[in-house]
Parts: sequence; C-alpha cells; structure tokens
Amino acid sequence: MLKYIIRLDDACPTMDWKRWDSIFNILDKYKIKPIVAVVPNNKDKKLIANKARGNFWEIVKRWEDKGYYIAMHGYNHKYISKKSGLIPMNNQSEFAGVDQKLQRNKIKKAWSIFISNKIKPKIWIAPSHTFDKNTLKILKEETEIEVVSDGIAYYPYNRFGFVWIPQQLWWFSLKKYGIWTICLHPNNMSMKKIYELDNILNSNLEYFVLDLNEVIDNFKNRTVNIKDNLFFYKFFTMRKLSIIKNNLFKNSYEK
Repeated sequence: MLKYIIRLDDACPTMDWKRWDSIFNILDKYKIKPIVAVVPNNKDKKLIANKARGNFWEIVKRWEDKGYYIAMHGYNHKYISKKSGLIPMNNQSEFAGVDQKLQRNKIKKAWSIFISNKIKPKIWIAPSHTFDKNTLKILKEETEIEVVSDGIAYYPYNRFGFVWIPQQLWWFSLKKYGIWTICLHPNNMSMKKIYELDNILNSNLEYFVLDLNEVIDNFKNRTVNIKDNLFFYKFFTMRKLSIIKNNLFKNSYEK
C-alpha cells in the first residue's frame, strides 16, 4: 500500500491568506481533505504574515464542516524549552520538558478556545514536533483527542493510547510503499511551489488519502515493528549527518 496525506501547518488569524486559499482551492478541486494544524492563540511573530481576520474561527468551523481534519497545534506556538521530547527532531519546544502544571494550563486553554467556537479538534500536532509523555497524559485527561500527527514509521501505529499518523515528508517524493504525511507550511511557500502541488496531485491523485478516518480505523491497533525502528534510526542518523555537513559548510564559508 502506498498513500499520502496532506498536512498544512500554522493556521492562525494572521496567516498568509492568499497562499492558504490558493492551496485550499487546489485541494478542493481534487476532493482532498487535509489535516489543518491550527494555533489557537498565536504569539509567534514569525506567523504574522497579514492583518488578523476577525472571523478566523468562523472560517475554521467551515473547514471542519467541509470535512477537513482540524488539529490542535499547541497553544501559542512560543518555545520555552530546549528539549526535544519523544521525537528528536528539534531542540525547541512549547511542551517537551515543561512543568506538568504549565503544560496542563496550556492544553486546557487551547482546547477551550476550540470548544467555545464549536470546533472539536481530532488531532494533536506539537509545534516543532516536540512534546513528551506528560503532554500525552494531559491530552488524555483534558481533551477528546485520540490521534497524533507525528512520528517516523512506515504506517500509522498505536502508542501511549494514541493512534500516531507518521509525518515523514515536507514535499512529495515517490515511494514504493507506506503511508506518508507531507507537511506543508503555506506561509512560506512560493506561488510557483503551490502551482507545482497542483501538478503533483493531478498526476498522482490515486495515491492520496481521501478519507483519513479509514486510515485511522485500519491501523488503530498496529504496533511498530523492526522495519519501523530501522527507518526511525536511519531517518534521524541521516538528519544529524545533514546538520553537521551544513554547519561545516557554513563555518568554512564564513572563514
């Protein structure tokens, strides 16, 4: 089996609406329902691309009504820790290594913002992929979220009482098998790249997931296997080597 999921990160009132709307129009054309990571109370200045839209939550509700999969993307997208947590992707976090009381406060506030706007997020997405076991424990206690969009594996799996839908790509790459989540950041995408996405979907639509609930149901009891663990190890080994190589090149260039 080979399938791809589209995930769009950093939706908030000040997002780049032109780029986001262009991507939504493309996805709607192909009847693809993306995962949309919504920051409930953005305080990250890097996510300010436009003047805030006052009807933002009405728009998010329309996304939900259209069948988009709304995800709770942290609380305010501000990094207060240098821990990576369960996934060694980045050393900056809103949650990993943070005191449980503060984590609980953030998650409760985030959840209440969605609920007060009559939206029930189904998925957890931590800013920078960084969170820990305490984050998941609190999510269980304070929300109804049962799915995590993160992790490195070939197929979704169950861990710590959540269904994890792996997120392994940041652009389309043809694979032989597996379920691959492509994480896009519309705020940072050029219009050329957005048009390229249209061409990719047009040529490869058969491989894209149209019903995420079916994926969740099919893999909700799966556990990771040896192939997944080897993939995890290889992924982060190559990532570390790439970072070292880039730093060496940068230092050499600066000299």
